[in-house]
Amino acid sequence: MPHHPSPRALRAFAETVRTGSLAAAARVLSVTPSAISHLLRELEHSLGQTLFITRGPNAQPTESGDRLARRLATAFDNIDAAITEVRHQAGDVRISALSSFLTLWLVPRLTGFQARHPDTRLLFSTGLRPVDLTAEPFDCAIRWGSGPWPNLDATLLFRDQPVVVTNPRLLGTDPLPRLAARTRPDDWPLVAAALGWPDAPPTLTFETRALAVQAAMAGMGAAVVDRNLVAAMLVSRMLAEVAPDPPVPVQQGHWFVALPDRLRLRQVRQFRDWLVTEAAVEQTRPISGPP
Repeated sequence: MPHHPSPRALRAFAETVRTGSLAAAARVLSVTPSAISHLLRELEHSLGQTLFITRGPNAQPTESGDRLARRLATAFDNIDAAITEVRHQAGDVRISALSSFLTLWLVPRLTGFQARHPDTRLLFSTGLRPVDLTAEPFDCAIRWGSGPWPNLDATLLFRDQPVVVTNPRLLGTDPLPRLAARTRPDDWPLVAAALGWPDAPPTLTFETRALAVQAAMAGMGAAVVDRNLVAAMLVSRMLAEVAPDPPVPVQQGHWFVALPDRLRLRQVRQFRDWLVTEAAVEQTRPISGPP
């Protein structure tokens, strides 16, 4: 009776061909390169044939090895998709979000999503780098940029509208201390150039736009921020616009991104569609409030 190869050996082979080396496959599978080498020898022994021409840093499969690897890649993709679907039966959606977007725009609106979809649990993680949705445990992400991103389904929520904001009681103060965000070093130069203001270094620099906005609300100076993110604060007069109106035009914006296979999950689609609806409503809302 023929000896069937183990699933571990098949996975090690598929990852070695996909990544191009034993070391890369070992990192993906969280084992040592020697363990990968042992599994590959086991697989070749069970099949009775050689699957690689070379196995060094640039692993090259034989013709039959390449055919096997392509079939295995499809099979393992289907297995991964099935596992992901089962895990999401509990209604969890794992989201990587920009901290300023999450703090200023999304959190104040989340009760609306929870009311419409009480069985879906949103799990948020924030960071300064774009996560790799193919390798990290996230179903979707909110990204800032001009797009598109290879292999990702991207939906524009709104384009950035940089404006200068401050505490209303500081309106008329000249000059206003400049509050900057380290993550957006071009904010002040962009706005100052558009307005003909002299270039000047910021008085205080914070990690994110959200922190700079909080400092502006506290009366510490003026910050540059996307008008979309602080629309509710402008309406309630927690903040006031110093300039400019209309905002400086830019190509970057906030996007919902996900791998196409994740959009097969109902909860991920619901979250995306809700974001799009909320963003569209915000675009039609006038930025005005009581004097």
